[in-house]
Parts: sequence; structure tokens; C-alpha cells
Amino acid sequence: MPIREESFRIGCGRYVQGKGYIRKCAEEVVRVGHAPILIGDDTTLALTREALTASLDGAGLSYLFYTHNGTCNDEDAKEIAATLAPAGLDVVVGIGGGVLMDFAKLVAHFAALPVINIPTSSATCAAFAPLSVRYTREGRTVGSMHYEREVDAVIADTTLLAAQPPRLLLAGVFDAMAKFLEIKQRYVDGDACPLGLDYAFAMAKHSFDVLERETPRCLADMARGEVSTAVEQVLFTALAATGVISGIARGSNQCALAHKFYETTRSLFPIGAAAYLHGEIVGIGLLLQNIFNGEAERNTQLLALMRRYGMPSTPAEVGVTVSDEIFEEYYTRICNSSAIDKENVAECARFREALSVFWRGV
Repeated sequence: MPIREESFRIGCGRYVQGKGYIRKCAEEVVRVGHAPILIGDDTTLALTREALTASLDGAGLSYLFYTHNGTCNDEDAKEIAATLAPAGLDVVVGIGGGVLMDFAKLVAHFAALPVINIPTSSATCAAFAPLSVRYTREGRTVGSMHYEREVDAVIADTTLLAAQPPRLLLAGVFDAMAKFLEIKQRYVDGDACPLGLDYAFAMAKHSFDVLERETPRCLADMARGEVSTAVEQVLFTALAATGVISGIARGSNQCALAHKFYETTRSLFPIGAAAYLHGEIVGIGLLLQNIFNGEAERNTQLLALMRRYGMPSTPAEVGVTVSDEIFEEYYTRICNSSAIDKENVAECARFREALSVFWRGV
């Protein structure tokens, strides 16, 4: 499959992780500017405003809080971006989950300003990755925007992140696990391997093993309010390591069925799927990925985690109409995506069989 991105955007300018690190906001802001706009939704700003205000006031900085409860869309981002220079604001700080992380990057892109992200959940690696998944204001997927520059800083406050609901953590775990399963199906060692993909494969395999081993202990420690080594490791893997893997892989040679299932679901059923997280829908797509990879036995542990924590585990549970007509729509869309080599008759037939098994229930 062709390489989708020329550059290796391997990291972010700075990634800092530790207990109570939200207090480092002002310290990171003054590295790149002096007057931030802090963008979050009602929930995340209520959770973080006091600590952020103390940090910024302590450094004598001027700032503005902005509440955004919508999607990551171009229209809203452009409107906000146009107001920043006249107001003397020169840094964008995003606070929240994946949508707000992507939205902060989009605002910063249109305003040509640096961006700092403070994730309040580890449901995706969006805080770290130099791209934004964009939607219409109504929630339909319109494609990703890849940025030439990386995120300037990520502040991962483990005290804050350890308090997130298990649903959010698991969504991030499933999204991170997808990297290995999506790369391994087409990975070929040797001269045929695209530059950097061997490192992405090795890192993705290590991350997968860490998450498979440490996630149950991480969840148990979080339930006790403990920021343990397992919690730190799982958070780092989901937020930072997964972002590095994406940057090194450059979108090449990946049979990304889990993410194409996500994109197709968001596109066809934007209203029904609106209540579900990126990683939750990708997690369901992982069940399809494992079937296609010939490793359906891996689904036993995934399904156990999903059901234990009340997460969706079938297409119907995330608003998909499970019918023959919709089956064909998924098959056609995914076959015509980068996930499947549509010129390979055998691969298309294997995908159709895997989708059929998945569609009937796993």
C-alpha cells in the first residue's frame, strides 16, 4: 500500500507526565508564548479551571477560557482562530478528550499558533498525534487533516487521568491495541518493508503486550484511586507510545479494518453512533480485524473486557442497522479504502467472509 505521509512526525515538542502536572500549564505556555486561549467543554473546564487559573495567575499571564461543546469542525475552528490575534492571544491550549484535542490543533492550525494539549482522558492518542479527525457540525466524518508540524507540548496529569471512568481508559486501550493488529496483517520484514515500518511494528507489538498484561491491574488500581506503575505505564502507552507509532508508520502497509469500520460507522450512522467514543467503535472493529487476521480466538479476552465494563461489543450497539443492505455498504466502502487491496480478488473474498462472520455476531 502507498505511504500516505512523507514526513516522520515522530513526537511532540515536549511530553510531560506525572501527578499533579496540570500545575505546569504556565511553565509550558511561556516556552512558546505568553497569552493562551484555553479551550474545553463544560465538563472538562469545570474539572480543571481552578488548577489552570492558579497556574496562569501565579505566572502573571493573561488568558481566556473558551467553552466548546461541539464537534471538531472547520467552521467553528476558523471562527475562533480569526479572533485570537486581535485579542492578543498567542497560544492555543486544549483541555479534554479526543475531540477537544483535535479541535485545539485545528484552531491552532488556522491561527498559525503553537498548541499545548492537556488530556483529561486517554481514550485516544489525539493529544499527541499531529492530525485532527474532522467532522461536520452535525457529526458526519469529513476526513483527517495532517499537520506539517507536531504538537508543541502535551501535559499528562496522571492524577487527573487516573480519575477517568474505566470506559474512557478502555477506549484508549482498544485504540492503541489496534495499531499492532492493523500493521501485523501486512507486515513484511526485509527490503520490501517501508522505511520506519519495522520500528513501528516492533513498538506496536511491545505496546500491545504491555496493554494486554497491565490493563486489568491498571483498572483495579484506578478503582482504588492509586496512581501506580501500571497506571503510569498504560497511560503512557495509550497517549505517547501510540502517537509515536502512528508517526513512524506514516499510514503505510496497514490493513486498518478497525479504523475503517469506525470511519464507515461515523459516516453512515452519525446520530446513532454519536454517543460512543472513537475507541469504543474501534474496539468493535478490532473483533472484525482479528477474524480477518485468522485470530478470532483473540476476541475472547476483548469481549470479556467489553462486557465486564458495559462497553458495546456489536455493531447494533453503536447504532448500526444490521441488514443485508448495510452489510453491502460496509463491504463496498471498506474494500474501496486503503485497508483492502481491491485488486486482490482473494483478499476481497477473505474480507467478505470475515465481515459476514462479524456481521452475524462474534
